[in-house]
Amino acid sequence: MFKKTTLESGLRIITAPMQGTNTVTVLVLCGTGSDYESQNISGISHFLEHMFFKGTSNRPSPDDIKHELDGMGSISNAFTTHELTGYHIKAAKTYLPQSLDLLADIYKNSLLSQEEINRERQVIVEEMHRDRDTPTLFVWWVWESLLYGDQPAGWDVIGEEAVIRGLKREDFADYFTHQYVASNTAVVIAGNFDEAETIERVKSLFSGVRQTAPVRTKPALKDTAKGPFSKIVYKETDQTHLTIGFHGYDANHPRRYAAEILGTILGGSWSSRMWDRIREKLGLAYTVMTAHEAYSNRGYLVTYAGVDHKNVTQTIKAALEEYKKIAKEPVSDVELKRVKDYIRGTTLIGLEASNAVANFVGMEEMITGKPQTVEEVFAKLDAVTSQDIAAVAADIIRPEYLNLAMIGPFKESTEFEKIIKEF
Repeated sequence: MFKKTTLESGLRIITAPMQGTNTVTVLVLCGTGSDYESQNISGISHFLEHMFFKGTSNRPSPDDIKHELDGMGSISNAFTTHELTGYHIKAAKTYLPQSLDLLADIYKNSLLSQEEINRERQVIVEEMHRDRDTPTLFVWWVWESLLYGDQPAGWDVIGEEAVIRGLKREDFADYFTHQYVASNTAVVIAGNFDEAETIERVKSLFSGVRQTAPVRTKPALKDTAKGPFSKIVYKETDQTHLTIGFHGYDANHPRRYAAEILGTILGGSWSSRMWDRIREKLGLAYTVMTAHEAYSNRGYLVTYAGVDHKNVTQTIKAALEEYKKIAKEPVSDVELKRVKDYIRGTTLIGLEASNAVANFVGMEEMITGKPQTVEEVFAKLDAVTSQDIAAVAADIIRPEYLNLAMIGPFKESTEFEKIIKEF
């Protein structure tokens, strides 16, 4: 269970007390990310996230922040996605006041010094180079760029090197001032703590967050689903990394949970169809998985596999055959029950940790504005029928929604384009 408190300023406080744990996770979320950027500042959301740990008016140097976090024995980090930015600390329950104070400080009072900005540029560039040298990471950028093209949804969250090197301090200050506002902020606390006392503490610590409306809004998504499309990035790799799938549903779609179950049936576990076909029966891949991913305004159903270069064609054909099969033949009640039980069990195991609970309610709050209890989610999953799965599969698994993105040593794409065009 959790409690959502919305202040007059628009700032939201979500508290999720847990028994049987000695830890507390504080997760501060801002509803801004790369979807809210223009090309001239592409990557600024992620860059700004880094700058929050480089000193505040109360903790002037990066060492002050790092040493304090280490002194709590905490697990801490931050992240930026297309739609939001988050900062979190997980620590022993006795450190909750200190965790809240530190996160409120970096959220409100970061110095954004020119010296630290200049120093961090190369760090960001090296992170970019690392990601693009790592096919298992880079293939997802290739995938989304194929799906959405030249618009924020299709841009890499980390941005482009030339833009990163050219960002000025006033760019950061302007973005910070206009996006990091109370109505765009949620503070989530999960774990072992006194709820009433903690809500009052958050109210006090975050009272200084600006109360203006955010300036930047998410642009309308341009429709790019007129495929099938393919995109192959040439790279000398030991494996070919491929993603193949379809445009799907956004997080507010009434069939979202049916789509999530569809993804799990196809490739979410050891007994899933893609795993059984591509790994177990054909022996083509060590890693193969399928999932339906949902943003606030878009989604996709995708299968990933890493395979030997000579097995790419066979893998693509096998994946497409499994997609066709589930779109034509009803899922049995036995298989559907097994998948629902699998989702329920893995979810409950994950939610034993305070950081997982904070993410569970916090992400839903930021993406849909309607956080749910685990019981509410399970009820929606339980309501999905075999007929619902069939309807979703028929709706999503269509040639015009099909996309294939790959990284590997291929200079010619004709063979792969022919396969998907015959789907």
